Amino acid sequence: METSSDGRLAGPVLPAVLATRDARAQGVLADVRAGYVPAARGVHVVAGADVTDPDVRTAVAMARVPEEVTLGGWAAARVHERTALASVPASGSARRRGRAGRRQEEQPWFDGVPVHGRPGDDLPVLLLAPPEVRLAAGHGRRLVRSRVAPEERVVAGGLPVTSVLRTAFDLARLGRAEDAVVGLDRLRVLGLLDAGELDALIRRRRGWLGVAAARRALALSADGVESPQESRMRLVWLAAGLPVPRCNAVVLDGAGRFIGRVDVLDEGSGLVAEYDGAVHAAADRHSADAARQERLQAAGLEVVRATSADLATAEARARWQTRAVAAHTRAVAHRRRATWRLAG
Repeated sequence: METSSDGRLAGPVLPAVLATRDARAQGVLADVRAGYVPAARGVHVVAGADVTDPDVRTAVAMARVPEEVTLGGWAAARVHERTALASVPASGSARRRGRAGRRQEEQPWFDGVPVHGRPGDDLPVLLLAPPEVRLAAGHGRRLVRSRVAPEERVVAGGLPVTSVLRTAFDLARLGRAEDAVVGLDRLRVLGLLDAGELDALIRRRRGWLGVAAARRALALSADGVESPQESRMRLVWLAAGLPVPRCNAVVLDGAGRFIGRVDVLDEGSGLVAEYDGAVHAAADRHSADAARQERLQAAGLEVVRATSADLATAEARARWQTRAVAAHTRAVAHRRRATWRLAG
């Protein structure tokens, strides 16, 4: 119990998400009725809480589960992501470098929103439970009957979650194709996932649900991807039949001077694809990007740009692919005259 400012005993400090059975056990049902609203069967959240927040959604999904249940999928990946970001200093690899060389604060990728999703089209929270455990899926969560080996289960963020490797395996085999690739890209760039280890796990579990999808997702994922938008753009690039690109390559001019660090590069042709987010809309940033593109083109690189609008719909993606293929044709035509080269 805590003491209020006037010296009287105050009630217990209650969590933002509380199961009815826990409230009853703590003798605080009256507090729940007064200050909480229902979020799921037998689960309440404090009034005013954003029930679409990924952390609130995770807490609601885990509020009434047996102890044998393990949190998996994007929600487990979010826990690992948060731990990784908290452990990296400002100069570490979990910060991304802007095109002008400035370090930018890294933002979480795992938010439970699907790639190309619509507002409100949230991914359910994945719960892994042994076959003998009594549990229903319920609203906002997906229940998969699967045993989690002791070495694949850890406690992080106060929750029992799948290990990074098992998390990656489940993302790759159970998630939507685009979401799986974006998730694997993220775990790889954070240094949490070794692609070889995931490949070995997929090979060992040939008979598991979704292993064919897992193999495809791993084959499409890459190291060095610094934003989910870059992942999405690369997938659209690959779907157009363009060669597998290098991600975030450092390009030099013929004299060995730094030109830029590009999002996606086909080394064979010299085609570059760049994603322009909201930060690039400012006038000074737009001017810097234009000057940088001129330097890239002067060295013989062909540049095609993408924005969120280019990736938003199937029709928009098809139009962007047409532009990218045309740019690739131009890049091939003048590749021999190009003077650029890769650093290192």
